[in-house]
Amino acid sequence: MNNLIGALIVSLSLGSAVPPSEAVDPNDYLPSVEEDGSIVIGPTEAEKAAEEERLRLEEEARKAEEERKRQEEMAKDPANLNYEYDIASYITYYSQRASDANRNFNMQLACDAINGEIIVPGEEFSYNDTVLSKRDPNNDYKPAGVISGGKMVNAIGGGICQVSTTLFDAALYSGMTITDRRNHSLRVGYVPAGMDATCSWGTIDFCFRNDLPMPVKIEAVMNNGTMKIRFLAPEDPQLGDIKLNVTYSNGVYTLTRSRNGVVDYTTTSVYRG
Repeated sequence: MNNLIGALIVSLSLGSAVPPSEAVDPNDYLPSVEEDGSIVIGPTEAEKAAEEERLRLEEEARKAEEERKRQEEMAKDPANLNYEYDIASYITYYSQRASDANRNFNMQLACDAINGEIIVPGEEFSYNDTVLSKRDPNNDYKPAGVISGGKMVNAIGGGICQVSTTLFDAALYSGMTITDRRNHSLRVGYVPAGMDATCSWGTIDFCFRNDLPMPVKIEAVMNNGTMKIRFLAPEDPQLGDIKLNVTYSNGVYTLTRSRNGVVDYTTTSVYRG
């Protein structure tokens, strides 16, 4: 074996004359003997594996740097981004009877208040804060039917809970982290039991946090008896398979959200009637 290796070294040396100025370390040409006794001229399997690992780490570092730069660009001015990707949406329906004119007027104001809102990564969205901040004394909310204390009464802003409810369900399907949600004291007719989110200025809020690695934009539209709220993003956030499920037991409705089969949110609802 040593004679063979020696012969190979001599052959390599004689067959590749290198000018003195370009001389290389003779060890660069030394063949290696693998564990099975085979002779390898060039990098060993271990050296190849090490080189592949080095290239893999370099590629990971390159992608991480690209992601860092992308996040920096998005954080500069998220309003300038192109929100073309439709993450998810939810639809509810409303009456167009003349007797519901005030209620529909209030819902339109609330939809206009949240429409176009951008929530950056890590930011928490408050429905009450957003709606209240957009109030206009010259075009303010009107009295309409609301659920209070387990019964229907007339109050300023009646109807805006349908907006918060539609937003709640759209947020669930969009992967938002729900941080504050309460159900009505009575079941409502525009969503299944357990899937509503009530609000009351100064006391009950609906809030969620954007934990995606990109900003999201809310689109809220009312048209011909249909309310649709969408969450938009600059690109696909890769949420996976999101499913909602409501179960009922002993007067309690339990809503769970699962992502790729793993439950990541649970909330309960108890109604008076």
